[in-house]
Amino acid sequence: MTLITKPEAKTKRLAPLHASDVKDFLAKYKKAWETRDADLAAGLFTRDARYKENPFGEPIVGREAIHDYWKAATERQEDIRFHASSSFHVGYIVIAEWTCSYRDRSSGARRELAGMFFADFYGKQVRAFREYWHSRSL
Repeated sequence: MTLITKPEAKTKRLAPLHASDVKDFLAKYKKAWETRDADLAAGLFTRDARYKENPFGEPIVGREAIHDYWKAATERQEDIRFHASSSFHVGYIVIAEWTCSYRDRSSGARRELAGMFFADFYGKQVRAFREYWHSRSL
């Protein structure tokens, strides 16, 4: 999967992202994760989005599949705290470094994730998403 895509000669791209678009996206992403709102999370992506959660696995394709992934991943979490510590955007691309801590609902153990994502937007929605993260017990 190519993260950065070039428009075809006859294809008209939508306007590039502004800083306010990035701030709005990160706020919605945070809210979706912290409230375990799979509908809100899925709404951040285009209908045909490709979500690559594992660099060695197949991408999750489509808004419905992304919804199901988020629902399954977050239903095991509670007391979630997400923070984007830094972000950068150029044109249609957003790169963000983030941390997230939560309590595992089954074991009660606290976990912390630290990662980065690369998001390629079409309009105000993500059409290609790649993330890399590590986790540890607290």
